[in-house]
Amino acid sequence: MPIITPIMRISKHRITATEVARLAGVSQPTVSLILSRNPKARIAPETRQRVLRIAEEIGYRPNRLAQGLANRRSFAIGVIVPGFDNPFYVSVLSGAERVASEAGYAVLISESRQVDVVQHLEALRDRQIDGVILAGIAASTLPPRALDDLNVVLINQPSDRYSTVAGDSLMAGQIAAEHLLSLGHKRIAFIGPANAIPAYRFRERGFVQTLRAAGVGMPSELLRRANATIADGFSAMRTLLRMPEPPTALFCANDLIALGAHKACGAAGAQLPRDISLLGCDDIEIGTLVAPELSTIAVPQSELGARAVRLLLRQLEQEDPMPPVTQLLPVRLVVRGTTGPAINPAGGER
Repeated sequence: MPIITPIMRISKHRITATEVARLAGVSQPTVSLILSRNPKARIAPETRQRVLRIAEEIGYRPNRLAQGLANRRSFAIGVIVPGFDNPFYVSVLSGAERVASEAGYAVLISESRQVDVVQHLEALRDRQIDGVILAGIAASTLPPRALDDLNVVLINQPSDRYSTVAGDSLMAGQIAAEHLLSLGHKRIAFIGPANAIPAYRFRERGFVQTLRAAGVGMPSELLRRANATIADGFSAMRTLLRMPEPPTALFCANDLIALGAHKACGAAGAQLPRDISLLGCDDIEIGTLVAPELSTIAVPQSELGARAVRLLLRQLEQEDPMPPVTQLLPVRLVVRGTTGPAINPAGGER
């Protein structure tokens, strides 16, 4: 019976591709093709599996610096977000980092709350990053040449120039309106930002269009503008509650605004959902930490980041420029404790 000697990781020096090639019985260029995950490499499946197994067993790690010099790549990508006060972007970054790490890429994270986006882009350019992802930042607001010569993927905004991954914001607004209408509400308000972020504009558009199609108008006093923060949601909700005839239901463009509205209702003694139904959008985790828990429209946050990185890596693997690709991800209603049937003053359902 032949004796099989296991490959042991005993050396303290850096394992090289040459050693992997020797143990696998193939050439060093073959190992390089396999370990670079080159999709065009014509390698027999059994050879590929043998090389990958041996590389893992002896603890081989590719020298990204050497690969970068050879391929003119940095194996790093940049992700720019508005800030980290919204947990939505933390989840997006988590999905992006997971996929990038699996592919051997580092992620350089920037937030634009205190530093101009263009400055971030220039800093990333100086570091020769391979591509950049913009999340929650409208590319249309940047100077015309700000993104020139960069591999770019956008999150939650349409584009004819760049590939984009987005939650279906128009559908989110439609689902929100349909849910509140199905509960019998007729006097329905909306709180959303007046900025250029496309996701918020599409959520509002889908919401208002669906109400109008059902014969339910939205008077201007029920359409409130607020920054996408808890504090501004609180202030806008307080204004709505002070109206002679407050709304019986409210849709907020994101969960942070909705959580501010939730707090304002508690401060004013308005009970959710008896006095007013409240619906957010995004499905961030802290929406489940309030009582009653926040009803919302769930957006696949982590998957947005993961898909964006995959799209960016596809661009990098193409020899010729890749035409823009748009991936629209489904959203869904999550009913919790803040939405319920409309109640008339006598205590019955309308």
